[in-house]
Amino acid sequence: MVDVTLSVEDIQLIQWIQAAQDKGITLEEWLIYSANSNSENKDKQIESPSTEIGILSGLAERAWDRRAKAGDSLAEREMGNRNFLRLDSIRGEPVIGANIGRLENEMLPSGLLRLLPMKHALRLLWSLTNGTKRSLPDGTLREAMNQMLKLNGQKLAEEDNQFGRGRGERLAAGFSHLDDSARGRAVNWMIGSPGGSTKLSAMEIIGWSTKDSEGYRLTPHGLDLAKLPNPILDRDLPHEGPFSPLERTLILDSIHHRLPMEWNIMRTLIDGMRGGAVGNERLDARMKRKFGDGTTFNWTNSILQLRRVAAVTRMSELGLVIRRRDGRKTLSELSEDAINIIEFTESGPE
Repeated sequence: MVDVTLSVEDIQLIQWIQAAQDKGITLEEWLIYSANSNSENKDKQIESPSTEIGILSGLAERAWDRRAKAGDSLAEREMGNRNFLRLDSIRGEPVIGANIGRLENEMLPSGLLRLLPMKHALRLLWSLTNGTKRSLPDGTLREAMNQMLKLNGQKLAEEDNQFGRGRGERLAAGFSHLDDSARGRAVNWMIGSPGGSTKLSAMEIIGWSTKDSEGYRLTPHGLDLAKLPNPILDRDLPHEGPFSPLERTLILDSIHHRLPMEWNIMRTLIDGMRGGAVGNERLDARMKRKFGDGTTFNWTNSILQLRRVAAVTRMSELGLVIRRRDGRKTLSELSEDAINIIEFTESGPE
């Protein structure tokens, strides 16, 4: 409702309200309608003194201004939600930068247990750079990422409850929508810590984004993954899992070709499951023989466990590993087509 605090005669205000009621619209809408009619067709002016026309136009202008501000506020609150990130909501091509090539000894952050938030981040970066054709400044992306994780985490949590997803299956995991501090850490893992840190972020390590003096931009591989339809974002099929087969193929290709150390860990764990379901102790023992004390890597037991948890969780998200409870133990086993998928990835061109 318009806040009428100007020196308008009560009888005039009543007439405006009555006119709005006759048309079945609000006073604000009627003021806008009348102002438009006044400017478009002078022969149909409202019969009122010129001073009142000025008041009318001023009120209409204020109404439009409030409506525009309300629209901007709503857009800001919804920026980064699922509708914002859909393929059919993004127009144009983003600015592109080259990735940094193969990284022999780099691995994804062990705290980054899910890759679905990264898919969302690619869409977000695409949508925010397709109009400017410039890299996105750090602060702008960091703030947008935080909101994106919160909004989509809330939506996915509702769907997790709707579809009865249990522990280890919940798609909201990784978005940290309930914890501001955890969400900040997730942003740091994905795009790097603020303050000009030289440490590579997960998005750079896997080759999906790059950073220059102005900010962030997608790489060709990152844009390829961003453009692939996603069951969650684009098709409203949350019961089918977080990634399509094409997305999974591209993600595995990125890891295999760019991060041989990460792939080595995945291969070690997969080979340990070839005989059937195994518990965490056996997987840890296998990791220790390959990467632990006395090897060239010399990882501590805590690092070994962190790496095992991260790799198994991501492989479960990608549909390579199935995890289930057996009493108090967690067992991991390969999905039916896991070996074929891995061998297909390894058979591709280097």
